[in-house]
Amino acid sequence: MKDVTSPHFNKGTLPLAFVFSVPGAVELREKKPVAGDTGMNLTLALRFLVSKEPNLFTSSDRYGYRISNAFDEPMAASLKSGASEAKASQILEPGNVKRVVEELQGCGLVVLCGRKAQLLTKEIERAGMTVVHAWHTGNRALIAKYQGEDVARASTALARQELRAQEWAKDLLVAIRAVRAA
Repeated sequence: MKDVTSPHFNKGTLPLAFVFSVPGAVELREKKPVAGDTGMNLTLALRFLVSKEPNLFTSSDRYGYRISNAFDEPMAASLKSGASEAKASQILEPGNVKRVVEELQGCGLVVLCGRKAQLLTKEIERAGMTVVHAWHTGNRALIAKYQGEDVARASTALARQELRAQEWAKDLLVAIRAVRAA
């Protein structure tokens, strides 16, 4: 397995993985995954998760965890790739599935963030890993999902972002408990 961090992959040291859809222009520029708002939202959520489940979430540093993407080639309108998301056929292409499964080896729990990542559920479960589904942590997804009164009353954009990330984290904990109980 790779020992390097790239726009689509971070090895981390913890046996828990997050899989997103595809790296974008920010990830390409920063040469690491979830480098923009998606990553900031993940960090905000991890701060909450560490306080609620410290035995499972042992670090609030997102790069302590394994991070991968359902498709490894950066895509964004600004990159002239013609799309900002990979097609299902690209994600489920056997060589791509093999890459993802190999990158996740050693992780007992894999959090698939968003519909594109969730296309890989069966293949990752077949490899013996426990899978949990979560919303993508990008701003667009979190704003669409979490619009409650508490969020609306928050006085700043950062406060709203923190509340949405916390709600995402609560939903993730519910999903993890459901998988553990099954």
